[in-house]
Amino acid sequence: MSFSCALQVLSVHHVHFHRRTRERTPVVAMDVDAFVAASDAYPIPTSPDGAPIHFSYGTAGFRTIGDVLASTVFRCGAVAAIRSSVTGRATGMVVTASHNPERDNGVKLVDCDGGMLPVAWERHAEAIANAPTHDALRAAIELAQTPAEAHLPQHNHPPPHAPTPPPPHVFLARDTRPTGPALAAAAKAGAEAIGAQVTDCGLMTTPQLHYVVYASYRNHPCDESDYFARLARGFGNMVQGVAGGTTHDAASTIVVDCANGVGAAKLAPLRTALGTECVLTLDPRNYKYGRPGSLNNEVGADFVQKEKTCPMHGGFDGVGADARCVSVDGDADRLVYFRKINTARKGESESNDDSQVELFDGDKIAALMATRVADLLKRCAPNAFDPPLRVGVVQTAYANGASTAYVRDTLGLEVACTATGVKFLHPEAEKFDVGVYFEANGHGTAVFSDQTLSRLDDAIARASSDEGDGEESDQCAALKEMKAMTEAINPAVGDALSGILVVEAILLAKGWGLDEWGEMYADLPSKQVKVMVKDRAVITTTNAERIAVTPNGEFIFVCVRAIRMTDTCIWCIQGCKPRSTRLLPSMGRTRGLSRGRVGRRTS
Repeated sequence: MSFSCALQVLSVHHVHFHRRTRERTPVVAMDVDAFVAASDAYPIPTSPDGAPIHFSYGTAGFRTIGDVLASTVFRCGAVAAIRSSVTGRATGMVVTASHNPERDNGVKLVDCDGGMLPVAWERHAEAIANAPTHDALRAAIELAQTPAEAHLPQHNHPPPHAPTPPPPHVFLARDTRPTGPALAAAAKAGAEAIGAQVTDCGLMTTPQLHYVVYASYRNHPCDESDYFARLARGFGNMVQGVAGGTTHDAASTIVVDCANGVGAAKLAPLRTALGTECVLTLDPRNYKYGRPGSLNNEVGADFVQKEKTCPMHGGFDGVGADARCVSVDGDADRLVYFRKINTARKGESESNDDSQVELFDGDKIAALMATRVADLLKRCAPNAFDPPLRVGVVQTAYANGASTAYVRDTLGLEVACTATGVKFLHPEAEKFDVGVYFEANGHGTAVFSDQTLSRLDDAIARASSDEGDGEESDQCAALKEMKAMTEAINPAVGDALSGILVVEAILLAKGWGLDEWGEMYADLPSKQVKVMVKDRAVITTTNAERIAVTPNGEFIFVCVRAIRMTDTCIWCIQGCKPRSTRLLPSMGRTRGLSRGRVGRRTS
């Protein structure tokens, strides 16, 4: 059954919670007894001392060594099914460990609107995953089904009403890890045991599965081909009419490090959807997914961003210094651009190490997208949007301070800061009419509110009507490009494939190469150090993870100062007196301790 057909069955039987009327979605009865009985086939694993292993819900789900996850993904199948039953919409699951080593695996839970599982529901996932007895499992399921827990929306897109609720439905996908097929089967077994229908999408990137759920929530076509068609259509319309937008040249060849992950499997259908006349040529490297030990092994976005070096595999030693390169991670939900450092270009003495790179990370990608949105809005002024659209960029405490200053001072846009994780960034971005968010690691997207999309359509209609049969005005062209951007971007979550298309369309429209992109601002010197701690939970923070409050009940203001001395950064870490808010001289924002790490000092 195609995804579209499956949704036709579901979409005509929905009753939903609505914010204004405060109506409740009837909770579909679940077969809890059958699920509890089936759980015996997936016992919770034990540690060497015989104690049950406790699984904690992290930034984006459960993640650990793949061999011990069967019970967790089985029970997460029930979590996804219960969430579907209480919302009246399909939910999703992706079996993946993202940028982690190949031996790891995990499960990401996708809420009914295509976003992350609401933070308030993470405790239900943990309780169900770790319930030690049948009675405890029943109690955890019963709590998740109570009316008070049913409606905890993560995003602001209320669906249309429908007469009756559907049976619970879960979309399921996995990446290329060797433990993936067995874990996906366990997830499906758990969802079906409690009474849900499951659509197994097979191999998919994480952003694709998010989009499938997002589209089903809105009654849009959501087959994989619809996903590719949307991205290709958006890209084509973004570059339509741009000089060089239909002509390929050497500068349009993008070297793509696929991390030997599922993104490699999806690059070919994306190229097909773009068409043979597309201005871009994608040159895939590290695309042999399924080869044992190769996934994320010294390749991929996480490796390049952290190490600031070329991928160690894929023939990058033969790539020229002017080549435009991009790395995606194992499940293709993050990307970073880079090029080899050309010592002649930088006016420095030659070096024998040609693996070091100039990085265009998530901060640079967000700044580029925000720059284009600001450009288009200026061309739309003064009468396209009244009142003007509120545009903002959302960052985390890991953002380079230079990027914050550029967005705030040069572009004149609002900047918000949240805790680390898309589950915090995306809701904050939705507070704007247009919200751009990226973590420095390359995970992010741009969110256009429903009202903004409607206003954009109205503005295009007015501008087109005013022109009649005459030549298209610059204002109308800008409006249409912004509309195209909303299609080229994956609205549900960060998406590496979508990100490549949007970045390339913007560079082409502005007539920029990497030189111009890099000159937007110069990163402040920074260094990130990972500190291993016995229990990271003892470190608690406030102010979007920029101030450490504990351990030991102390209020610690951690200040880190980077002093530029030739090419060396000297780090100073100082703990101030309790309840002090003192800043070190010449410092802007401060960075705190979070998750056992000392953050970069970047402003």
